[in-house]
Amino acid sequence: MKYLALMVLPVIACSALAEEDPFAGGEPNKAVVEKDDAFEVVADPAGKAYFPEGRASYYTKELLAMKEPSVLSPLEKGVDRVFRFTCLRSFHDPLVVRITEAGGIVTARAVQLHRDESYRPVGIVHDKTWELDEKSKKAIAEIVPTRKDFWMPLSDAEETLSGLDGSTWIFEVHDKEGYRMVDVWSPGVLSSMDMEEMKKMLDGRGLDLSKIRDFRVYKRTGEKLLEIGEILPKPEERY
Repeated sequence: MKYLALMVLPVIACSALAEEDPFAGGEPNKAVVEKDDAFEVVADPAGKAYFPEGRASYYTKELLAMKEPSVLSPLEKGVDRVFRFTCLRSFHDPLVVRITEAGGIVTARAVQLHRDESYRPVGIVHDKTWELDEKSKKAIAEIVPTRKDFWMPLSDAEETLSGLDGSTWIFEVHDKEGYRMVDVWSPGVLSSMDMEEMKKMLDGRGLDLSKIRDFRVYKRTGEKLLEIGEILPKPEERY
C-alpha cells in the first residue's frame, strides 16, 4: 500500500480573528457543555448533527465547546471541501485542526480546549485561524487524504484493537463526493505493534488479522496537521 508523502508547510498567519473562519458564528450552549453526562451527544452551535447516526459519542461535547461546526452538514455556499482532524487524548487537552477550501482560498483553524479535573470543558486556550499562501495550498493538497483506502471503514479486528486509555483520532472530510469519516485508536501505538502483540490484544477472538492496515499514515497525517497548527504535543502526550 502506498501512502501520502507529507511535508513541512510554510504558512502565513494572516489573523487569528474568528470572523475570517468561513464557519465562524454561534456560541456553544454553556448549560449543555457543563452537564455532568459525559456521554451525551450534542449538536453543533447551529443545531446540526456532528456525526452520522450511531457514530457520535462523548466527543461532540468537546467539539461544541471548541465552537466547531458540523462537517457532516451540507457545505456552505462557495465551500469546496472541509477536512477536520480531531485528536482526543485521555489525559490531555483535546485538539482540532480544520482545513476549509472555498473558491481557491484555503484557510485553517487550530484549536486547543482545556478541561478540568473531571474532564469537563473549561475554555479554549489556543485558537488560531489563518489563510495559506500558494505554496502551502499546493502542499496541503497532498496532506488531505483523498485515497479511498484511507477512508475505508475499520474491520472488526481493527475496531477491536483499542484500549481504555490512549487517544481517539478522528478524520472527517466533506467534498463533492459527500461526507466520510474514520476514527482510529492511538495510531502511534498500533503502528508500533507486531502481529504477535495484536493477537494478544485480540485475546483469541478469532478475528482476521491478515488485512490490518498500516496505521502509520494516520499518525503522520494527524501529527503533520497538529504541527501546522502549532499545537503538536510532546511525543509522550500524543497517545
